[in-house]
Amino acid sequence: MPRKARQEIIAPNTLYHIVSRGNNRRRIFRAPKDYKRFLRILEQVKKELPFYLYSYNLLPNHYHLEIETENIPISKIMHRINFLYVNYFHQRYKTSGHLFQDRFYSSIINKERYFWECSRYIDLNAVRAGLVKKPEDYPWSSYLAYCQKDYKGKLIDQDRFLKYYGENLENSRLAYLEFVKEGLKFKKEPDFIKNKWLI
Repeated sequence: MPRKARQEIIAPNTLYHIVSRGNNRRRIFRAPKDYKRFLRILEQVKKELPFYLYSYNLLPNHYHLEIETENIPISKIMHRINFLYVNYFHQRYKTSGHLFQDRFYSSIINKERYFWECSRYIDLNAVRAGLVKKPEDYPWSSYLAYCQKDYKGKLIDQDRFLKYYGENLENSRLAYLEFVKEGLKFKKEPDFIKNKWLI
């Protein structure tokens, strides 16, 4: 049966929630080195095919990204990210075949309603998976970038993300940290997870 055509908006400033899972739920990250390599690949692809990255969470058998495109289609960006990581993984572990399950999943997110909520969902994923009790305890999440008062990294577009809340970046940063903590009280999935296209 042929695959259903992916809905994709070829337009700048489109916000996506991306999920890519290991084939048959197998691990795609086996060691700290794998997580670190994936993050370096994200930085590399951001230079090659510019996009904004607001949040990520790398779990043992899948990962989440919140990406806003500029002028490059999301399918091209994701193909490059997964292609580079699959090549690395097969070389490191002497494996072959499919590492990822089918194509990546993508939801177009309504930026006005779900921008911060999408990031909160992603930053809390390791907590909801039972890997840690607090988001700041998980080393492979963007949450740690927002915990830093003077973030100097190039991976997360923190200033752009925080300016959406207000021009005072420090106030926005503290507001986001509080927003994430409030999310620990809720066990119900947010609306954008249930509905694939919220544009």
